[in-house]
Amino acid sequence: MTASRLTPSEASTLLDHLIDDAAFRTSFTTDPAAALASLGMDVDHHECLKVDMLASPEELQQVRAELEAYLTASTMPMTVVFCFEAGKVGDAIG
Repeated sequence: MTASRLTPSEASTLLDHLIDDAAFRTSFTTDPAAALASLGMDVDHHECLKVDMLASPEELQQVRAELEAYLTASTMPMTVVFCFEAGKVGDAIG
């Protein structure tokens, strides 16, 4: 994966883990680059993934289809911090 966009498979895998895997969520919150590496992904701008509070699995699930579309179509999807910030996911993709 590059910083330019995620493949549909990568976006789906990332969201699967952010929604269903508590250990991955913890890892993503503390060290996003390592969490992504554990999925075989590499992000050039991993510092932009840091969030104060990760969106809940329920919040991510509610906008999953829109978020997948955004992550696969955006030219810089992983540089928008609010993609995964609690209460701000919709703002980033809206």
